[in-house]
Amino acid sequence: MVAATAAVLFPEQTPLIREGAVRRRLLRQIRSPSPELRKQAAWSSIERPFAELEALMVRGLLGDEPEAGVREAYVYSLGNIGAKRHFAAVEQVLDRDTSGYVRCAAWLAAARIDPDHFRMLAATRNETGDPWDGLGVAQAALSVGDIKGLDVLFSQARCRNDSRQTAAAQALRKWLIPLLDATGRAPLDAQTLDGQAWLPEQIDEIERRACSLGSQAVADDVHKWIKRSAQTHRTVNRINGVRRGLIKLLFEDASEGDL
Repeated sequence: MVAATAAVLFPEQTPLIREGAVRRRLLRQIRSPSPELRKQAAWSSIERPFAELEALMVRGLLGDEPEAGVREAYVYSLGNIGAKRHFAAVEQVLDRDTSGYVRCAAWLAAARIDPDHFRMLAATRNETGDPWDGLGVAQAALSVGDIKGLDVLFSQARCRNDSRQTAAAQALRKWLIPLLDATGRAPLDAQTLDGQAWLPEQIDEIERRACSLGSQAVADDVHKWIKRSAQTHRTVNRINGVRRGLIKLLFEDASEGDL
């Protein structure tokens, strides 16, 4: 009710009032005893990052968050926020976290935050022997256009671990299929491969098509085009998000309160 009253008395301050309410809600969620609410706060931080929330995610990653699934959400979100100040924390996750899939997400976060630093880190760190780390490095490399780790991703897509199978298939779908599509090599059913492990014959077909990409130089040229296209897509999404927010702000009943 406080926010609703303030919105009526000081309409020019309404956007700031609403943003403050959202931030307070996210801070309550990330401090909640519910792991699901803490995850929700992390996912929301990608679109609405702010320093206090980011600091709590870093603190959770480096010590006081007991749930591996929540730590994965934290490191994934920090990677998507993309601030270089968080690279050191993500690197510590690679050293300290006992969960393989959290470290896998941390490799991807490192590549998103600072691709050059990620490449140096991947080239100099000793292999752990954990397949999750190998998968993390390979998918992170592919996310920045490096196709040298494709053999690892195809191997993991064929493995007997359902979680790694699905993660490898998702990485190939997200970053390899666009490369193949841009060069006219994607299979016709590529859009049906999302969000699931692939059948052996599908893996064989995608691998055969990937081999026809040839050199890393070809992948580099195509990746630059895909990256520009993705940036344009994100910009359009942000504009649409602002547009939806303005529509909601203009037409929403102020009596909804501080929620």
